[in-house]
Amino acid sequence: MRRPLSMSMSRCCFVLLIVAGASAFASSREIVFPPDARAVIDVKRDCGARGDGAADDTAALQSAIERVGGRDHTRFIYLPNGTYRITRTLILKPPGDGKEGSMVGPWLWGQNRDKTVIRLADGAEGFGDPGKPREAIRGVSRPDGARMNADFFDRTIVNLTIDTGNNPGAVGIKFYSNNTGLMQDVLVRGNGACGIDLGFNDQNGPCLVQDVMVDGFAIGIRTNHIINSQTLSRVTVNGARQVGLLHYGQMLAVEGLHVIGAPLAVDSGAGGVLTLIDSVLEAPPGANGPAIRLEKGHLYAARLTTRGFSPAITGVDVPGGQAAGPAVAEYGSHGVEVLGKGAPKAGLLLHPPREPDVPLPTRAGDWVCANDFGAKAGDEDDDAPAFQKAIDEAARRGASTVYLLGGRSADPNWYWMKRNVRVHGSVNRIMGFGFVRILGGSSKDPAYPENLAKFVVADDPLGAKTVVFQHLQVFSPWPSFGIEASAPGRTVVCRTTGGTVIARPGTTVFMTNCVGHCYQERGSTVWSRQWNTEGGPEKVGVNTRNDGGQLWILGMKTEGVSTKVQTLGGGRSEVLGVLNYNCTGVKDDTPFFRVENATLSVAGYREVCFIGAWWKVPALAVLDGTELRHPPQQWQTWSLLRVGQ
Repeated sequence: MRRPLSMSMSRCCFVLLIVAGASAFASSREIVFPPDARAVIDVKRDCGARGDGAADDTAALQSAIERVGGRDHTRFIYLPNGTYRITRTLILKPPGDGKEGSMVGPWLWGQNRDKTVIRLADGAEGFGDPGKPREAIRGVSRPDGARMNADFFDRTIVNLTIDTGNNPGAVGIKFYSNNTGLMQDVLVRGNGACGIDLGFNDQNGPCLVQDVMVDGFAIGIRTNHIINSQTLSRVTVNGARQVGLLHYGQMLAVEGLHVIGAPLAVDSGAGGVLTLIDSVLEAPPGANGPAIRLEKGHLYAARLTTRGFSPAITGVDVPGGQAAGPAVAEYGSHGVEVLGKGAPKAGLLLHPPREPDVPLPTRAGDWVCANDFGAKAGDEDDDAPAFQKAIDEAARRGASTVYLLGGRSADPNWYWMKRNVRVHGSVNRIMGFGFVRILGGSSKDPAYPENLAKFVVADDPLGAKTVVFQHLQVFSPWPSFGIEASAPGRTVVCRTTGGTVIARPGTTVFMTNCVGHCYQERGSTVWSRQWNTEGGPEKVGVNTRNDGGQLWILGMKTEGVSTKVQTLGGGRSEVLGVLNYNCTGVKDDTPFFRVENATLSVAGYREVCFIGAWWKVPALAVLDGTELRHPPQQWQTWSLLRVGQ
């Protein structure tokens, strides 16, 4: 018998106290790519940049950005150590003066974060007025507030410093990307208006900002717009003069935020949905006010520490009110939605570890190119034998990394895998340079996902303990390639990667800034930061399935009609920050979340739909034979939903 909904759901506002911590800004490291002009544009070697701090390198860097999409290969941009002086805004755009319709990349990588500096010249023309801020680096050529189409994929900035010099009207970067955008190991410093602006245009995201510091500026980081979605992971904001994080309107998922010396650490409002965990907010001397100001928005916070602020959280026009602090274990601005009798009125509060650190190699001999063994993008032939030959040769030589050249910008530009590839021996990374697409099987096959051609990380006594898959994409509704973790003693890390991940019993997988689908089996553990799962496999109907394992997701954006997260068989799933962009409409009773004799907690959820066909079953639970449904609602928003024990 179905239990009446009113008996199985309750609401409460909650505040608990605990001491929390946040991650320190990581030390810098050297990145040295292989000397392969097919894979890398070296701005000094290929574009004439000087990097001496005196010459004007604006034209050279802009030229590199516009050359990433070559006729034969898309390539990374590499900036060797040096100070690259610029005098006007760098724009991440393709060649030409027109308004770009779409773009994949560019990918900018510095040799050393602290020694590779893009610096705006002091007193640069147009950067002097704080009332009319202008950015040193701009994510798109379209003007602020322009209508966007979310077709700017995989933009990447890694391991460098952006310095806006003495320019009080400067913004460090207006970053824009879709699907798998990434800013990682970046320092943004200056005395201008804003360090990182993620809210200047709509449809920005999904993207990940990780291991980044913003030093100075009036505003550290700014976000905005209802259909934007970003994830911040281990971000430090130091010395912001007005506010550390200005968050309006959108869904934002944050872990490890460390704000130092801002008079207001977080200003959140205008209907925004903020999830904030494992963060430390430190006031400047003489501060008098809250660490977090929340007005007409939703906030879920956990393991939060504040120092020098009082109170920790002030809520205006929210049921949860304020949290005194200085430490807050768990706070929900709008209480807890509970589905299931006896379900705790709290989140799962899992403790996510950092991704394993597997540095890129610095010796040329550690890089092996699969294209030198016959792999070729765009010819429709099976590239799996070439992939396997490259891995076998790397293992024979004791090399660590096998890489693939980027395909051209236009279709057909993909590699095909038509059989499994075994990753073994010393090989600890499979990496793409540029736009690398791999196709490997159809979701229309009843055997999906077992039918997929997969990279398999299996038991291997001599194998690397951690294997990284990096910058490998699909960019096609289907077919997809697979990544299979089948050895409990070998950890799999997926970074800025697409495809279908399969976690066999007892395995551990990290998915950081990924797009695709994931299926995990009993006893497996998946830790995901920035998960973009769209569409739906036709024969499975589930994008992410946790069957008896443990799943943790920070920041999830999705489109299309299918069950997005299914948890069953005693599994435990925690999802922190969800943008359900319902742009196609839902015509049946497909549940967004499905729980079958398992446990789920979801914080910071929002559904956005402009066509009126709202999700009819946001969450469905089958617990001990009883089916329970969360009721639909326009603009459905939760601070926290708890399902099951």
